[in-house]
Amino acid sequence: MSQELHINYPDPGFWTETSLIQLGYGIWVNLSMVTIGLAYGFSAVTLPQLQLPESLVKVSLADESWIASVLSLASPVGCLLCGYLIDRFGRRTMLIYSQLPVCLGWLFTGVANSAKHIIIGRIITGVGTGMVMCVPRIYMTEVSLPNMRGVIGSFPNIAMSIGITIQAALGSVLKWSTLCYVSTVFTLSLCLINLRLPETPYYLLEKATMEDAKASLKKFRSKKYNIEAEMEELEDFKNDNDIHKLSFKEQLMALLKRSSYKPFYLMTVYIIISQLSGSSVILMWTVDILERSKSSVNAEVGNVALGITRIVISIFTAALIFHIGRRPLAIISGLGVGIVCISLALLIRYEEQSTILPQIGYMIYMTFVTMGYYTLPPLIMYELYPLQVRGLLGGISISNLNLFIFGSIICYPYVRDGLGFSNTILTFGICSLTGCIFLYFCLPETKELTLQEIEEYYNDRRPTLTSQRRLISMQLLSRSTTSSRSLDKLSDRTKKGESRVTFRNGSSVKFVSKETENK
Repeated sequence: MSQELHINYPDPGFWTETSLIQLGYGIWVNLSMVTIGLAYGFSAVTLPQLQLPESLVKVSLADESWIASVLSLASPVGCLLCGYLIDRFGRRTMLIYSQLPVCLGWLFTGVANSAKHIIIGRIITGVGTGMVMCVPRIYMTEVSLPNMRGVIGSFPNIAMSIGITIQAALGSVLKWSTLCYVSTVFTLSLCLINLRLPETPYYLLEKATMEDAKASLKKFRSKKYNIEAEMEELEDFKNDNDIHKLSFKEQLMALLKRSSYKPFYLMTVYIIISQLSGSSVILMWTVDILERSKSSVNAEVGNVALGITRIVISIFTAALIFHIGRRPLAIISGLGVGIVCISLALLIRYEEQSTILPQIGYMIYMTFVTMGYYTLPPLIMYELYPLQVRGLLGGISISNLNLFIFGSIICYPYVRDGLGFSNTILTFGICSLTGCIFLYFCLPETKELTLQEIEEYYNDRRPTLTSQRRLISMQLLSRSTTSSRSLDKLSDRTKKGESRVTFRNGSSVKFVSKETENK
């Protein structure tokens, strides 16, 4: 079987067995994120049914408000709880058990005979969805090679959009209680399916042995991929950074380290920028916003069009992120959102006739916001957070995200009435453009970097955020063109199974042999 010599870089191309294996696991694991979409889409189709005169469950205006919003209030509890448990019991374990409170919440809601019971069921479901929010992202971050991490990291947004759309479709033909039972069966099925998942190699690197980590890694790579080279990198990372099982006190101390608090502050600011740019407000108040924007398109139809736009752009972003770095995409998204919002604000203020232009404008807005604010913060945070507190920090961050979303949704009508509608949209644009300045100077590029390289940069073990694998490959190329004698020696030693070449100047480079998976 033919072989080619190079450092364990670049990673296998997209249409290779190793990448497709990761893609398959990405789809599998992110089925859990569909449950979040089902939960968030539930109130939109249920409240109209509860308002009907023939409804057996009577609801007041306050009941409707709580049914719609309590999910966002309960989710942070689940985020924090799972953030601690995922570092203690593992990614696979929490993928399985995080579905149980969601399942229980759906079942309780389905048998409810009063508004109070529905609200309690939504609280239980909210705690469960908060737990589910954290696990798939961490799992896929830890099993993916750098080139596939961005692609699979965009899957949660796609899965949630699909869940919302499915719930809307089912809600048009089924009663709300039947929707609960359907969702119960789906979440229970996920519990059983996820029993077949392996644990991530990074978690086993911390909690178990190198042999366990290697056995896990093999399941996420093809037989042609050089496992030994990646395992050597993981072993060096474990030894150099004292990776071991932390006690609760050690976890708290780890949160105070530079490698924890610096990326945490960075991602918190990014999340705030996304909310100040209206990303959640326009998603949750879509009908009201379209009606106030003098759109000639029916608001309900426009809402569906924006949902379809989000799904299509989410899929497009998954493909785009394979080729483009996180930082350029974040800046392009922020600039696009800012320019569109300012243009919409001027159109709303000065256009007297109802036209289709606002609808088109919001679809363009949805395009840019999906490319950046909806996709990148959860993806980047799990790349930046250190291994030993990745779950805990991620849980805190996702909890903050839910609280910021709740705050922005609650505050919107007061800001709208205080500033005026067009000025509110204008403010979204100004905040997004201002946020681009922060992103330009502070947001790092993590494309093609391993998790080890990112963590070592933030704990001061690496001077620059540069791919060491890429640098070694460049050194190899430079030396090979100036020393044919060394290249001949490399070829001879490779045939003998040797993996290190010493050059005439005394330096040496370790090589790995990878099957021609990129061809």
